[in-house]
Amino acid sequence: MMHSLRFKLSLALICTSMCAVIVVGTIAQWRVSTRFDQLAMERAFENFQSDVTAYVAAYGSWDEAQQAERFGQFVRRRRAPPGEPPFSRQENDRIRPVGQRLAPPMPDEPEWAPPFLFILLDPQGKVLLGGGKYEYGEFVPEPARLGVTPIMLENRVLALAVPQGKPYLSAVDRNYLAIISEALIYAFIIASALAIVLGFLLSKRLSKSLHELTQAIRAMSQGELRQKVTVHGKDETSALAEAFNRMSADLAHAYEQLEESNCKISEQALLLEELSIRDELTGLYNRRYFNAQANTLFAQMKRYQHSLSFMIGDIDHFKQVNDRFAHATGDAVLKALSGILQNNTRASDIVARYGGEEFVIIFPETPLLQAVEQCERLRKTIENFPWSKIHPELQVTMSMGMNDDLSFDGFEQMLAVADKNLFQAKADGRNRLCHQPAVDLELHEEAYPTSI
Repeated sequence: MMHSLRFKLSLALICTSMCAVIVVGTIAQWRVSTRFDQLAMERAFENFQSDVTAYVAAYGSWDEAQQAERFGQFVRRRRAPPGEPPFSRQENDRIRPVGQRLAPPMPDEPEWAPPFLFILLDPQGKVLLGGGKYEYGEFVPEPARLGVTPIMLENRVLALAVPQGKPYLSAVDRNYLAIISEALIYAFIIASALAIVLGFLLSKRLSKSLHELTQAIRAMSQGELRQKVTVHGKDETSALAEAFNRMSADLAHAYEQLEESNCKISEQALLLEELSIRDELTGLYNRRYFNAQANTLFAQMKRYQHSLSFMIGDIDHFKQVNDRFAHATGDAVLKALSGILQNNTRASDIVARYGGEEFVIIFPETPLLQAVEQCERLRKTIENFPWSKIHPELQVTMSMGMNDDLSFDGFEQMLAVADKNLFQAKADGRNRLCHQPAVDLELHEEAYPTSI
């Protein structure tokens, strides 16, 4: 793509330069040719004027001069180089009577003999020299006198000269024109070569900057937002590069801030999610999370006929702890007991605060007897914990009820049996664990009390 752009830029610059060279060369050639014609015409008129005034001055008037000598003969005799006859036999043969039309001279005649480049009129418009176009004495109409130039003699208008066509260029003039044309050709070739080289170099420089910009934009599209291209000079491409660098830096900075904000939002979302499933005081899972996990695990274990055990426990005489030692001590007891439960269970076990001083534990893939052994260790750990560190007179125990029967329709019924067993443990004297087999659950359709 960039090679194609470089080619297009090179071609455009070269074509523009070549067109400019051609136009300049054509105008120069036209101007030189026109100027040479103008100079030749001015020189021819000066010669013609000099010859006419000398011719009339020599004989007194044009008519008398015509009777004595033809104007062409006079001019050749006057301008003939020393040692050469004024005119040849052939020229003598061309002498004709006054009033007859004379043929114009051939282009190879000497440069001082262009007598028929002008029509000569008297001040009234009658033809003195017809130049092969008009007869002697013929009256020339006003429109045909365009470009007429007066010939003066002693501050009076002697005659009127009307230029005809282009003047004959001498061999020297033609050589000059050939040299100038050759110089223009060489200049055209050199200018064309220079245009090609400059066009290639300029297009290469422009395409280099655009190539860097394109590469940087591609990198940005792939996620590398912070890009910087080299700034060359102070032209429009450089301004574009500077603007791109600023845009890239701003975009990268904005993206970094957005990433930082997203990270904070994600962290806050995780924190909120954690807070939504955690008990604020103890840090254990809350009742809502426990119910969701219990429902899922109950359905899975029942479907695949795996073991699942529930434990529900209650702190013995917790109301007396609050009443006797204040609620701050009660909160400290809840935190300490929660730590015991969390630190003495497996990572796969789910420990939750079910409400108040009531706690529950789910033991996935665990038969009842194994779960009972684990809970018995928990009960003894709670009983033997140094509660005196919280208060010298403090002693805390926990009663527990358990169940592993998956024959029910939902975990709620299974938990209700464990709650009944908890009630039985409290009835038997507290600080003990009860896991009697399931009985008629119609008595448990209403909620059981969790403390006595």
